[in-house]
Amino acid sequence: MKKIKKKTKKAKRAPTPSSLPALTWMDDEGMHLLAQGTAPSPDQLEEITRKFQEGIKRSPMWEEMVRTFGKEKAEELLLQCRAKLE
Repeated sequence: MKKIKKKTKKAKRAPTPSSLPALTWMDDEGMHLLAQGTAPSPDQLEEITRKFQEGIKRSPMWEEMVRTFGKEKAEELLLQCRAKLE
């Protein structure tokens, strides 16, 4: 004879941060991201900024910036591309 197992209900758990969607959007101020988690440290923000600026320099947009504004002005504009918390 076969044993019958009782079905148990799984407890409802609060959603974990990884299961919640992140919200991103672009506007006149730039790109924004809203997500769960702890705020990055100042060192982490600097690292994010550095990687972002390196990505811009490797993109076709950098060549366009240099062509349009010249290398010196493009470098100044690049320094304005920063990660920040608000």
